[in-house]
Amino acid sequence: MILSLREFAQATLESGVVPAAAELDIHGKAPGQVAMETLWSCRTCMACVEICPVAVEHVPIIVQMRRKLVEDGAMDPLLTKTLQTIHKTGNSFGESKRKRGAWSKALPFPVKDARKQPVDVLWFVGDYASFDPRNQKVSQVFASLLHEAGVDFGILYDGESNAGNDVRRVGEEGLYEVLATANVNALSSASFKSVVTTDPHSFNTIRNEYPDFGGKYEIEHYTTLAKRLFTEGRLRVTNSAQIPRDFSRPLSFGPVQQGL
Repeated sequence: MILSLREFAQATLESGVVPAAAELDIHGKAPGQVAMETLWSCRTCMACVEICPVAVEHVPIIVQMRRKLVEDGAMDPLLTKTLQTIHKTGNSFGESKRKRGAWSKALPFPVKDARKQPVDVLWFVGDYASFDPRNQKVSQVFASLLHEAGVDFGILYDGESNAGNDVRRVGEEGLYEVLATANVNALSSASFKSVVTTDPHSFNTIRNEYPDFGGKYEIEHYTTLAKRLFTEGRLRVTNSAQIPRDFSRPLSFGPVQQGL
């Protein structure tokens, strides 16, 4: 991709004339152009940036080029539907905002609404931890750990929206700005000392990108918080000898798992 961009730029410079508007569109399969499939195949994991010997930052370039594709509607129909769902409901599951905190009803203790009561730790839960049935169980366990450790925490309930990390990565900058602004406003309406999140994508964008929207917070991933609670003695493992039988056995893989 980088070499194709270089060829395109070099050919333009050598021509000595400004190309027509149509020729300025880099997206395509002509010599020196970048195929749409190439841009969408990127996972934005930054591995290429980390290993590049000449410090080329590929991912920001790819995201910028994706924005042009999104503007033109040149994307997978499933992605289009997902973005429309997030724009309409504020989450990637298409669920009502009122259901975002429903997972907490199964707990034997109430979870504070950080918009109504001041808390020490505001938990930005995220879409999957809020709506996915399997991840809801993890949310309930983490909430129980916080409660057991005596952590004063709360959530935003229906005031929380999708953090927008992946929305920005696919190139829908306008929707990302809407989501980021909404979340910053929701966070600003709450009284808290720090933020914790169970979603690494939310952690990334809140920590590194929300400051551009006026939202600068002390934030940590929930694994870091859990480790600190154990280190401080606020949480203790009391049944370490009672390891479930299945987990105490060495892992064994059949031919399929080994790829044979």
